[in-house]
Amino acid sequence: MPRTLPTGWAVALLATAALAALAAAPPLVGGEAGRVLHGAFSFVCHQLPDRSPHLGGGPTALCHRCWGMLLGLAVGLALSPGLGAARLEALARGRRQGLWLALAAVPTGLDWALGAAGVWANTAASRLGTGAVVGLMAGAVLAANLLAPPRRALSPTPAS
Repeated sequence: MPRTLPTGWAVALLATAALAALAAAPPLVGGEAGRVLHGAFSFVCHQLPDRSPHLGGGPTALCHRCWGMLLGLAVGLALSPGLGAARLEALARGRRQGLWLALAAVPTGLDWALGAAGVWANTAASRLGTGAVVGLMAGAVLAANLLAPPRRALSPTPAS
């Protein structure tokens, strides 16, 4: 019998897909609706046109790196059920989630820092790829917390 996935996991995956659709929409819908959507994403992304993918002749509401993070998040969420219950539980119960996320951010930090220092010319592909690494780990951590079986509460000891 196939395992039923928790509603929270499905909601997170659908919300991520909806965010991706909304981020892609501004150049396609244009007008005031496009400006409103673009403005909504300006709180999380610098949206520099030369660092953003273009659709229909205009920039999307996210830069390449933010797209990498969002798409990585979706893929991490979608693939995590295949990791198996033991791995998911270990990730969810582990105290190293922050460390895993920080390590996943190292390539992004290096890509940015080396570019800023003039040592490396980061590209759309490097920004997208390094963002995806962060997103994949974030998706795996989120999914692990949503998919791992709930912890059993410790029974209180009776008072004497």
